[in-house]
Amino acid sequence: MKKIIVACNSGLGTSLMIRLNVEALLKEWGLKAWVEHTDISSVDTFDADLIIGSNYVMESLQLAKDVEVIGLDDITDRQYLKSRLLDSDTFKQWLAV
Repeated sequence: MKKIIVACNSGLGTSLMIRLNVEALLKEWGLKAWVEHTDISSVDTFDADLIIGSNYVMESLQLAKDVEVIGLDDITDRQYLKSRLLDSDTFKQWLAV
């Protein structure tokens, strides 16, 4: 199953809001994925295909594994998130299947 982690500093408000938008877009595209939100310090404990969060948070992320990271300049705009996902190499592969 496809796995997406959405992260913010505390793992509460911002990541939850982005997660809800990601889930709505997945539904719109007819894609199934496991989506979880968490704090930035816990990201590396998940086995994810894609990590999403604000640019500010993603810039501080140090990952031990090779996974695509999407940093967002605007965390509230669903259309912006949609465009960033559609530009993602990982997401393009999911849509092609």
